[in-house]
Amino acid sequence: MHVLESRQVRKSFGEGDARVEALRGIDLCVGKGEMLAIMGRSGSGKSTLLTLLGGVDVPTSGQVLLEGTDLASMTDDERTLIRRRRIGFVFQSFNLLPILTAEENVSLPLELDGVSPSDANAKAGKMLELVGLEKRRNHLPGKLSGGEQQRVAIARALVIDPAIVLADEPTGNLDTTNGQRIIAILRELVDQHGQTLVLVTHDPGVAAIADRVIYVADGLVEREETNRVIPVRPRRIAPGPTASERTA
Repeated sequence: MHVLESRQVRKSFGEGDARVEALRGIDLCVGKGEMLAIMGRSGSGKSTLLTLLGGVDVPTSGQVLLEGTDLASMTDDERTLIRRRRIGFVFQSFNLLPILTAEENVSLPLELDGVSPSDANAKAGKMLELVGLEKRRNHLPGKLSGGEQQRVAIARALVIDPAIVLADEPTGNLDTTNGQRIIAILRELVDQHGQTLVLVTHDPGVAAIADRVIYVADGLVEREETNRVIPVRPRRIAPGPTASERTA
């Protein structure tokens, strides 16, 4: 099953002689539980592509299908809603609110969607535990290292149970050690939790841990490489009752 798919996606900016074609017909697909890396030089169109895949912008022509629904055909309000509920974003610059604690930053997407503060905080706590920051939940971003801030950002992306996580240069502002830790967390989310992930990177070392790599040049897919055989991963299901609960 394709969680995300683009069909002949084109994006241009400007008019007349000033018109620039950033994307010139991109076809790609992302399977459930797959980690896809998008690589390309500055100006290749990879960041523009990510904004279209995330429904932040719409293509000039073509389709972007998330779980079979064309984002390009939606209204702005409809795309805002689907981003809030089905797409998790991780940015190079973390994008945390400095006046909110780690837990409050993570719980914010849920509260914006109408979840009660108590339930949102409980879910945020579980996500912070998942990324190893349960003991830092009450710290403001300014009291966290860069690597810790990015882990908070990952927890925030995951808290909505997204269909897909889109990461834009997630290690770009980190040193080598913290960058490796972030990539290990992202890889574990795919392998152990079945998360679907697309990341844009300029770092071949980061791209090497993805299942597939798509190379973009001059607004087109130049080539594609497969790094590993993609295993069939079990669907995530809620744990059933224990033996004692079944016999109670």
